[in-house]
Amino acid sequence: MTNLMGKRELNKARKRAEIVDIATRSFFERGYAATSMSAIAEELGGSKATLWAHFGSKEELFAAVIDKEVESFSQDIDEVLTSQTYSVPALRRACLRFLECLMRENSISLFNLILGEGGRFPEIREMFYSRGPAKIRKCVNDFFATRVPADQAEKLARVTLAAISGYRSDILLRPNKPTSTECEAYIASMVDMITCSIPDAPPPPDDQPAP
Repeated sequence: MTNLMGKRELNKARKRAEIVDIATRSFFERGYAATSMSAIAEELGGSKATLWAHFGSKEELFAAVIDKEVESFSQDIDEVLTSQTYSVPALRRACLRFLECLMRENSISLFNLILGEGGRFPEIREMFYSRGPAKIRKCVNDFFATRVPADQAEKLARVTLAAISGYRSDILLRPNKPTSTECEAYIASMVDMITCSIPDAPPPPDDQPAP
């Protein structure tokens, strides 16, 4: 019985993943408004009941698409930031990884979708921000907070992410894309400017005087 339940759960997870993959292609190719649950069910090849058994609405399905994309993105960022204490090399590695993630095809497609339809559908914009950028900002904020006070860490995280996101927008608008060497040079200079006010060593504990 246990093996049977395990097989059922595995099949259910596989079917859910298949639905999310189909929905991802549909949202990215057609947009949020033009994607319907009926069209996804038809492409799935099963009954509409199968789709509705996994997702109760198009908004819920779109949330699953965002979660899938953000999970992959977050894993890459966490790999270079989680459990790390502040250092300039660690920050430089994280910023390069963040830019690489932003330039992935799916990341660009999702960003364009939110930018293009977020005005008509504010719920998807809010959903995307809370599930994606807000989580990344907290991760970067926590990294800076290992060296500087919380209020300064928050400002540094905001400026850092804005600088990288702005550079991504600049890249997408350019007729000629920068080389990897140019991207690395930008990140290096950006990190130097952002971190010039951060002390080289952490401050002493509150109960110990500075040397």
